[in-house]
Amino acid sequence: MKNILKLIRYQNLLIIALTQVLFRYCILLPLMKRVQIAPFMSTITFALLVLSTILVAAGGYAINDYFDVRTDRINKPKKMLIGRGVSRRQAMLIHTVFSITAVVIGFYIGYKAGNIFLGFINLTIAIALWFYSTKYKAYFLVGNLMVAIFSGLVVVVVWLFEMESLIHHGSTFVLTIYYKYIGIFTISYFIFATLVSLIREIIKDIEDYEGDKKVGCTTMPVVIGIKKTKYVLFGISIITFLGLSYIAYLIKTQKLTMFFWYFVIAVCLPFLYMGYISIIAKNKSDFTLLSGIVKFCLLSGVLSMLVFYMN
Repeated sequence: MKNILKLIRYQNLLIIALTQVLFRYCILLPLMKRVQIAPFMSTITFALLVLSTILVAAGGYAINDYFDVRTDRINKPKKMLIGRGVSRRQAMLIHTVFSITAVVIGFYIGYKAGNIFLGFINLTIAIALWFYSTKYKAYFLVGNLMVAIFSGLVVVVVWLFEMESLIHHGSTFVLTIYYKYIGIFTISYFIFATLVSLIREIIKDIEDYEGDKKVGCTTMPVVIGIKKTKYVLFGISIITFLGLSYIAYLIKTQKLTMFFWYFVIAVCLPFLYMGYISIIAKNKSDFTLLSGIVKFCLLSGVLSMLVFYMN
């Protein structure tokens, strides 16, 4: 069981669940409550939505490791799970069962929301993760962008299912200013999660440079070299910092003091440090530090929703 939990990256799954729970209870519901609009999705339906998101992600992790055996033998032989703690058959079974279950739940929730086509979200992601693992992961930037976008969609699906439910049942909430506020929050967190995940994926490609090069992958570090890839990381980090700084300015104009200082210290400034480390990084320990900073940024960004609610 321990090896299976490692295979499906249970820590990442917990972050996914936390993100969706905080977005619903700290952003979505409080803003809806201001105009006395009750959510259409019940707690059970929302729990199923979270479960389906976790399952499709877990299935993706399993199939990724299934097809990553060759590079893992070179890049992280001591951390390999496929063929050691978990058999290839088990990994494929986990992917299949989890993905199918996620798709079925997705269509059920879509039906409940009044738009069964929403079920195609999980189906599309499950299929895309398969092709990512078998093909696109090895392509220049394509695999990185796919994973980054999927990470951003974690928040979007909560907004989408709830808003579609309200629209289908004729709710007047879509006519209020708070509907626009939620849309802004959703887009902001989507962009943030996408950029952070993109940075993380590029760092992983640098760490896996040797194995990827030997098996013929055309990842960014293999194509343009590690030095130029570090400049790309620096650029994305600074662009993200500038965008977050503008958001911090908007927060300050709303006189949300506690939220402002948390956002500046825990969310904005780490990107400056990340940019600095990305330029001076030389060995594996430096990139491990970078990976840790990225994880911190992602978690602090997620927790910012809780701070916003408290403020």
